[in-house]
Amino acid sequence: MTSDETHAIPLGQRLADEQDADAVVEGWSRLFAYLVIAIVVGFTVVLPFFGLLLALAAASYLRAGELHARRHGDEGLLRVLAGPLTAPLDLARGAAGTLVSLPYAAVFAVAVPLLIMSVSAVHVQVAPLVGAAWGAGAAAYVVLAAPGVRTPRRHLVRVFTALAAEPRRIAVAGVLLCVLALAAVAGAIVLQPRFSPVYELKNSIAQELSNFQHSVRQHVS
Repeated sequence: MTSDETHAIPLGQRLADEQDADAVVEGWSRLFAYLVIAIVVGFTVVLPFFGLLLALAAASYLRAGELHARRHGDEGLLRVLAGPLTAPLDLARGAAGTLVSLPYAAVFAVAVPLLIMSVSAVHVQVAPLVGAAWGAGAAAYVVLAAPGVRTPRRHLVRVFTALAAEPRRIAVAGVLLCVLALAAVAGAIVLQPRFSPVYELKNSIAQELSNFQHSVRQHVS
């Protein structure tokens, strides 16, 4: 066996180990990205108005971050996080990309409450505002990570991949995100949604969904 052959095996093992490590980091980064999205969705269900503003702002900034990272590459966590702040054009493009996704989100914002109200056909009572709140949560999910909307989630993965350079930081982030995600999901299930400050819109939505629920009951009775 030649010298080159003896060194080829350890080198191949090192490359395989690095690939395995990269796959593990990417897997955890994807999980953390979805945890962030779950936190935003849960927050939106509890506070629809502010949650949607947060989702729209986050989606726009993440899109801008991805545009910036594609041009400049991954240059550390700080650059990945704050890079768009140095590129106003990227911020504008990110906002434009989010605006394009709004009709997609609007479909879910309307369809999800109607679907939830339809369970009255099997004699299940659901408060109209609860249905509306979950519709807002669905819209928040759409602008961040729905099928066909990959850019915001991709940049979240990029952020957590950069964070993984420090194992201690990624461990702390993982624990924190798990706790926040559980709290957000529990709050979305248990807490009554609050539509402040859009009280008139809240009343209008509640009335329309109540009428729809009543119509469904009449058709099945």
